[in-house]
Amino acid sequence: MDTAESDYAAINDLVVNCPELAQLEEKLGGFNVFQVLKFEYGEIRHSNMLAWLLDPSESHGLDDLFLKKWLMRTLHELPEFGMSSLSPIDVDSWTLLNVEVRREWFHIDLLLVLEHASGEQWVVAIENKVKSTQHSNQLTRYREIVEKHFPRASQKLYLFLTKDPETPEDSAYLPSSYDQVHRALSEAIKSKGSSIGEEPAMLIRNYLTLLEEKFMNDSEVARIAQKIYQQHKRALDVIFEHRPDNLKLVSDELQRLLRENASELGIIPTASSRSYLRFVPSSWDVPQNTNGTAWGNCERTVLFEINLRGKSPYLLVIAGDAPKSWVEPIWEKTAKPPFNPGRRKKVMPKRWVTLHVHTKRLKLSEESLESTQDAVERIYKWIKDALVDKGMKEVISILAEEMKTLEVGSAV
Repeated sequence: MDTAESDYAAINDLVVNCPELAQLEEKLGGFNVFQVLKFEYGEIRHSNMLAWLLDPSESHGLDDLFLKKWLMRTLHELPEFGMSSLSPIDVDSWTLLNVEVRREWFHIDLLLVLEHASGEQWVVAIENKVKSTQHSNQLTRYREIVEKHFPRASQKLYLFLTKDPETPEDSAYLPSSYDQVHRALSEAIKSKGSSIGEEPAMLIRNYLTLLEEKFMNDSEVARIAQKIYQQHKRALDVIFEHRPDNLKLVSDELQRLLRENASELGIIPTASSRSYLRFVPSSWDVPQNTNGTAWGNCERTVLFEINLRGKSPYLLVIAGDAPKSWVEPIWEKTAKPPFNPGRRKKVMPKRWVTLHVHTKRLKLSEESLESTQDAVERIYKWIKDALVDKGMKEVISILAEEMKTLEVGSAV
């Protein structure tokens, strides 16, 4: 039996002889509002959900039970004894008169201001990380902001909430996990079940399902999935190998849009790939701009290139593998405005010469990255806006005129 036949047999065996697959489909197949809204890994949306759950005055019916249970569990499960002067017993004995929940206050994800019956004021600052990681000394900066604005607070608690384990760079922060959120919320909804309305209960259960499926390694979903993989490894490896490639889907759709709208945009698409979109303005479609050898079968020397990798695509005007005698005049011409050469080197590069970097970068959100259609729409609009930008039109015009003065087919 050849490899293709063997792979086909393995997939058939998965479909026919895997009762756990139906079990997993049943657990994951129900309606979940968070998955419909592409909520899974959006930090902002998780912070919004937590802000709702942590506010006792909100409509969830949990009062302050989730807030207490989460903080108690976090304190109880600290990796090192003595990391906090607080204990779960302290939290359990709270009598709270008011809880104010602030979102993005001085860029802090969540800030809780707790007013106790004793007259004390406590502050809890929460930095939430789902896919991103800490950076730019942000934990220390946020702590200093809290200390400056709440000098009389009896207690200041700093939590570093993460999907995956990560040690806080500021030792004042206590690590917390979404596994702890899941367990605390499960306990709270079980205790308060009779006082929770039908709609809030559905929302909370949807959220718990999302956390179990996407955030927890030791869950029933994870155990079923691991069992299926152990028994049907070959079939699942084949399926995984042929899974849809989001970057390719985005790139293919953008290439199609550029081809179909080339006349309207005033461009000629060329030499694109999975990670790069390339095209030239129609005014650069001249014999002098055919000295390059860097783009495969494309002979263009200077073109636009868009790097699609990462959360922030960028657009360059770049010359590739051009003869030195040809590219040097353009290199010199682009040393001053309206050109933005980026990190221009003192000596002209030998192969790829960046002539201009579009200053208006596109920032893609987590939600956009999860939706290929949203990413395509946002990137395509960004390209259209770039081509009609006043500075970019001037760049295109200057280079078009400069090309007319250069030779055709110069030797390297």
